[in-house]
Amino acid sequence: MLKKRARFILTFIMSVILLTASVACVDMSGVPVFEDGMAQPVLEYSDLRDPGYTNDGSDILRYCVYVETDHDTDADGKADLVKVLMQVPRAAAEGRYRAATIYDPTPYSAGTVDAYYESTADLYNPVPFDYEVLYAPGEKREPKGSMTTLEAAEYADPQSWNYTVPYSDSVGFSWAEAYDYFLVRGFAVAEAGGIGTYGSEGFELCGMDLERDAHKCVVEWLAGNRIAYTDPYNDIEIAADWSNGNIAMTGCSYGGTLPYEVATTGVEGLKTIVPFAGIASWYDYTNSQGVPLRWFVNYADQLASYNAGAAFIDDDWTVINDDYASFLWQMSEDQDRTNGDYDEIWAISDYSQDTENIDCSALIVHGLNDFNVLTRQSDMMAQAFEKAGRPYKLVLHQDGHNVLDGHIVNGELWQDLLNKWYSHYLYGVDNGIEDMAEVTFQSNIDGSYSTCDSWRDFNYESFPYDTSEKPEAVSKIDTTHIAEHFDTYYSSTDEYGRTLTRDSFYLSMPDPTSSCYTYELPDDFTIYGVPELHLKMASDDTEIYDGLMVSAMLIDTIDNEENFKAYLTKEMLDDALPTKTVDVYEIGGNAGYGEITEYVRSNTRAKLITFGYTDLNNYGCGYNSCEYTKKTAEMEKGKYYDYTIYLQPTVYTVEPGHRLVLVVTGWDPYIVGLDEDYNNGLIEDPEDSQYTYSFSIDNEALDFRFPCIK
Repeated sequence: MLKKRARFILTFIMSVILLTASVACVDMSGVPVFEDGMAQPVLEYSDLRDPGYTNDGSDILRYCVYVETDHDTDADGKADLVKVLMQVPRAAAEGRYRAATIYDPTPYSAGTVDAYYESTADLYNPVPFDYEVLYAPGEKREPKGSMTTLEAAEYADPQSWNYTVPYSDSVGFSWAEAYDYFLVRGFAVAEAGGIGTYGSEGFELCGMDLERDAHKCVVEWLAGNRIAYTDPYNDIEIAADWSNGNIAMTGCSYGGTLPYEVATTGVEGLKTIVPFAGIASWYDYTNSQGVPLRWFVNYADQLASYNAGAAFIDDDWTVINDDYASFLWQMSEDQDRTNGDYDEIWAISDYSQDTENIDCSALIVHGLNDFNVLTRQSDMMAQAFEKAGRPYKLVLHQDGHNVLDGHIVNGELWQDLLNKWYSHYLYGVDNGIEDMAEVTFQSNIDGSYSTCDSWRDFNYESFPYDTSEKPEAVSKIDTTHIAEHFDTYYSSTDEYGRTLTRDSFYLSMPDPTSSCYTYELPDDFTIYGVPELHLKMASDDTEIYDGLMVSAMLIDTIDNEENFKAYLTKEMLDDALPTKTVDVYEIGGNAGYGEITEYVRSNTRAKLITFGYTDLNNYGCGYNSCEYTKKTAEMEKGKYYDYTIYLQPTVYTVEPGHRLVLVVTGWDPYIVGLDEDYNNGLIEDPEDSQYTYSFSIDNEALDFRFPCIK
């Protein structure tokens, strides 16, 4: 009995030794390692832009695939293909683990058609276009063979992503290096421009659901639920054989828009989105409460053609597909016809109410000084996720239209915070990131970050304006001389030779082009949420046209036009804040170092806090944009109607000694732009301009409601 037991013990010990030895023989290099709740560097970085780059010996494999969609938008008889640049850890391709994917769907990355950005009309083919033809199902390809990721990487040509874009001379897949931090930590990275962009097939449709669905198809391939090919010609199928099926979508601006759009489809595999300055409704990007927010109402066709590299049938991008030229013309006509009103052409690109299928989390990021994509867009995203009952967090920083890379947020490098977010939602790491406060916002006074447990749950407080400065019961606004004043102001400089800022323009407007209301708020009062301006207005004109802009600006200032410091975006920095470098951080994997920067405040006499616009002809409507359809009943001259102008959501603390000035005026020349005839000197008398109208404000009924934290 003792001998049998001894033999059993010996056998058990030998088994353990052999098992240990076999485990030790498994190559675990390159497999993600998680410490402190986030992925650590495990791969050696290689530069995909290196002229001599090869996948041979690289820890990161680069190659392109072509994902097959369901529709044939360019009517060539085949389902459109979307070109995708993949960057995949070799360890995942070799089967040592399954990698999660970060997917950036930025259309600009494939290569933009710069030559026509300011002259899209030169491309128009004025032939009616039926949008329904875009939805024709394309014939699917029959795979003639298959290839593994390792085989595709072996044959990959770096010129398929390092090509030079016509005209601009920029390099293809321009965001490919933006995710090096995550690559060396074992994440896979995908980048695609989408249908109609250079290297892909089909038409670029700017906001339409077919564009969204093409990116949904890429997510499906990454999750193992769709076919992709190694190239557009040979029908060799390739699977994401390295993927764990978990995908995050992220990007900035247009690239931050598509993640939200795809999230509304509920596509399997999409676990989280991180949109920076993304769009929830293309109507609200181009219009506001019944009036256009762009120099051209038909802005979407301009943005579509800017990204439509696939629509040109010659290598020099001079001859465009006739059908696509008709599509651009039709879109232009349909949007121009609305003149800012909500209509069917806008409904097809409004995803703000599409909440029923959302099935992922969101980390929504927006700059409080973003004058391109306005903060209302992120507010609508937050509302959508709340209605869907899905987790979301909102991060509001002081920069403009930008990302947060290299900044410290609540004492933590932004990339590290994002690392924890991805590690949790893509790899299931239990790090508590899902318990972060619903809102993280940056102070306009000292740049520090604070948190709040709720975003939409705010109170409203009303304060009386200074009637000693505005004693009259009625203010009359006449827009006749706005153009003249702006022309002079915009070409002037201050006493130091600096260009005058937009923030001060509204305070400089002469009577009767505007009406100003001054408010004294309690010290350190924080505006938090969506400010509302309730007022009664009446048109003074016999003919009351559609699309007459009424603007409301809330401006921070102090007495005697003294200077104070504020976060001001700079036009020379592409409407971003100036920064200073305070430290560096190590990217990891011998990828070098990145800069840690802080935003810099500038001296100013006025700071534009928030603003809003509505149509004089669109009274009685609420926050939901679909209410701002064209009015069928004519307004009566001199009759007062109820309006609410919803200013852009914001967080702003009013410093002691400061006063807030509400400026109500007509059309905003920083938004609308002077008409061509005026600019070209063809209109000598401003009264002949299309921007000449007048209206009255009942000052006793005016109520500005300041949102604040409960």
